[in-house]
Amino acid sequence: GAHGSFFFVPGVSPGYNDTKIRPWNNGNTRPRSNGQYYRSSWEAAAKLTDLSAVSITSWNEWGEGTQIEEVVSRVGYQAYEAGPKMYIEITQTYAAQFRRLQEEL
Repeated sequence: GAHGSFFFVPGVSPGYNDTKIRPWNNGNTRPRSNGQYYRSSWEAAAKLTDLSAVSITSWNEWGEGTQIEEVVSRVGYQAYEAGPKMYIEITQTYAAQFRRLQEEL
């Protein structure tokens, strides 16, 4: 939302793990927790007032473990717990809720 002369857009993320490319960076890892981290990110964003946008981090950043695109099994990468479109389906659910909230404003 707008705050003074600034505009805040919260970011949502499915988790974060870049230790395959930055092994020293484990302190910044955020487990996906079977989609719960992503759901919690959306729910925290939805609590904000005067919100007109949400930024999703990211679509296909496999190196940082922030991908939400449909998964195809790859050696060295974990499949989604609830199927290949799990994060797309979570995104659809929360984006629809976000749109409904916007219509109520």
